[in-house]
Amino acid sequence: MSVSVLSRDVQPVQQSPVHQWQVHKLQGEEVLLRTWTEEDSGRFVITARWPKGHAFYQPSQGAYDPLLLAETVRQAVPLLSHAVHGVPREHKQAWECLDFAVEPLAALVTTAEDEVRLVVSCSDVVRRGTRFAGMTMDIDVHLGKRLMGIAHTRFNDQPAAVYRRMRGSHADIDAALANRLPAGVPVEPHRVGRSSPADVVLSPAPGGERPGRWLLRVDTAHPVLFDHPVDHAPGMLLLEAARQAACAVGGATAAVIGMRTNFVRYVELDAPAVVVAGSPAPAGTGRRRIPVSVEQHGVQVFTSEVTLA
Repeated sequence: MSVSVLSRDVQPVQQSPVHQWQVHKLQGEEVLLRTWTEEDSGRFVITARWPKGHAFYQPSQGAYDPLLLAETVRQAVPLLSHAVHGVPREHKQAWECLDFAVEPLAALVTTAEDEVRLVVSCSDVVRRGTRFAGMTMDIDVHLGKRLMGIAHTRFNDQPAAVYRRMRGSHADIDAALANRLPAGVPVEPHRVGRSSPADVVLSPAPGGERPGRWLLRVDTAHPVLFDHPVDHAPGMLLLEAARQAACAVGGATAAVIGMRTNFVRYVELDAPAVVVAGSPAPAGTGRRRIPVSVEQHGVQVFTSEVTLA
């Protein structure tokens, strides 16, 4: 993926407010989306606000955290499912893939209150009878007048009864949390680009330090990654694990400018999950790509290719 800093002006005509429940957040301060409007059939404009000092997705080297873009896209998934396709609150949406790229110079934090604007093009809408079952979204992310990022994602939507059948005993949130493994000891924060041990999502692998190999550290008390109770490891936790693993092998001060990810299976809370990072490969001037995967029960459940600059 590549991003140009040029952008086109989009003027939404009629905006609807985003309600907190539509983005699946219990903490009001974690709601990033503000308004949405349908510009054309299958094309939407969503406005958002990015805090300059988010507690977890903090600016680095003068630029917004690229995972703030990923979280904004994540919130757009349930928003359009509920607001546009009439999906009931109890339905479950699940990522199948997420790719994004950012332009670092266009992501710089300024003193102005730059509006974040997502221009979303929806395609490949799937229906089971009359029920909405998923779609693909291609997104241009504008920061003020600048096109600072692009994203591509696909997700599915499942009614509560279908989700319970698919997940079996793991669908019981209370049981999943009661059976969860305790959070492991965090690796040193500076090695993964973090300042607080509480925000580290990697633990040393069994048997001591092993290059490019860790356990996923799942702290269900984390106020951002676990804003509300869930029965599996959230997608944003897996993206953070990929980011931290890439920084551990590629340099803690390196900037993430893109990811290509596949969510293969749910990552359960009651079994160890191993995070594996490969060697960096050149990807153009000053850029490197690092493959990262998560394995559980000996099977790859998540894969990512992280681009660093």
